[in-house]
Amino acid sequence: MKPLILALILTIFFSQRKFSQLEKVEFELEKIPFKMSLNSGVYKSRLSGASERENSFRNFSIFAQVYFPFKRSLDKPENFSQSNLASNFFDRLFTASPVAVFHLTEKGGNALGMGQELSFKIAQKTFLKSQIAVVWVESNSQQNDGLQSGLNFHHFWHFCSYINSKTYLSIGYNHISNGKIFSKEVGCLFDMLVAGIAHSFSK
Repeated sequence: MKPLILALILTIFFSQRKFSQLEKVEFELEKIPFKMSLNSGVYKSRLSGASERENSFRNFSIFAQVYFPFKRSLDKPENFSQSNLASNFFDRLFTASPVAVFHLTEKGGNALGMGQELSFKIAQKTFLKSQIAVVWVESNSQQNDGLQSGLNFHHFWHFCSYINSKTYLSIGYNHISNGKIFSKEVGCLFDMLVAGIAHSFSK
């Protein structure tokens, strides 16, 4: 019994030592080539007065994201020495990228603004991305597409899978609302199921 207990204690001790060894990472500001994403999908309005169709995912909308030419990146030091033009390079362990957003619904409601997208690597070609932007919304008060004129937050959470080093496909969820931060009144209440594609136009 004692040898078994001793073996168990030694196993736990060396396992803890192994996992307590932290890997060194670096945080750098990187210049990136022109990149944009195009996204489309179905949305619903959660504003009061929405019809059965307006309050269901049977309405069409699109939005685009244009990335600024730089990003903040966190990765292992040796990975920064690798060219990001290599065919086996997809993205860093973590990045924070400023973006511009333009959104348009089938009823003419639109939003334009800027924000930031965070990217987390979960596999070699697979990433979880989260975007939040502050947008100015213009909407037609005679149309209920979930949008209300004024400042709102544009949220976009999505999973991405690279098909090559420059292009990825994504699926995700988009939500637009003011969170009653910019105004005490209810702003947009817009939910969208999204599929998209992003491409980097490097040489």
